[in-house]
Order: sequence, then structure tokens, then C-alpha cells
Amino acid sequence: MNTIKAKQFHLIEDLDISALALAAVERVEGIASQMTNVVRTWARRSNDRRQLALMNEHMLNDIGLTRIDLNREVVKYFWQI
Repeated sequence: MNTIKAKQFHLIEDLDISALALAAVERVEGIASQMTNVVRTWARRSNDRRQLALMNEHMLNDIGLTRIDLNREVVKYFWQI
């Protein structure tokens, strides 16, 4: 009888450890996903600002920006909104 109880106890202990490990992995995956989204946003911003810097007056008028607006935007760092 003691052998059976001991085996059951270890099984429950193993399940608890597995649940904790799974929760930790899910947490790390969530953080990695958030970081990936942030890096993608930064890359998109950087690219958008590079493209804006190449626009001529006609293009800027088409999208409703002035040269002053453009200059304010293109000097920002990629992490700035």
C-alpha cells in the first residue's frame, strides 16, 4: 500500500512541475511575441520616415504635409511616436 501511495504522490508532483513549466513557457512565448511586435513597429516607423524624407513637394501636398511637418517627423528616433 505504501508503494502505491508513493507512486501516486510522485505522479502528482510531476504534474505540478509540468504545469509550472508549461506556464513558464507560455509566459516566455507571450513576452517574445510582444517584443517581436515592438521591433516590427520600430522597423516600420523607421522605413516610413526614410520614405517620407525622399518625398518632393508635390507628393507632400498630396498627403497634406508641409516641409516643416516632414522635417519634424524624419528627425525622430525609431522608438518615438
